[in-house]
Amino acid sequence: MHSLPESKKNHLWRKLVWHTDTDLHPLGPFHLAEVYCCDESNGYAIWYVRRLAKDDARGVAGVENADYLLQYFSKNHRDAAIERAVMLANADPSADKVIAALDRLAGGAQKVSADR
Repeated sequence: MHSLPESKKNHLWRKLVWHTDTDLHPLGPFHLAEVYCCDESNGYAIWYVRRLAKDDARGVAGVENADYLLQYFSKNHRDAAIERAVMLANADPSADKVIAALDRLAGGAQKVSADR
């Protein structure tokens, strides 16, 4: 059993919405779109991590790769935070449609870090 990196230990729930197929691109860069809910010092946060290739046509044009804080919940609303994250990440069977919806939410979200 391997241990989780320290930065992931506070994750209550996470889902890779889409990621690079490593069988098709074993040596290439790894790209992904992910939603996760984590325990913060005074509540719960829902994050959207967007790391798509520069030429990837998924999502909404002009949305940058970054970590986006989509929503924050108080300490008393743990279940609501997890439920919201699950609903966002599973809003459609199509990963492309989920990414487009998350990109639209990212427009009004706090952008925390950008692609380097």
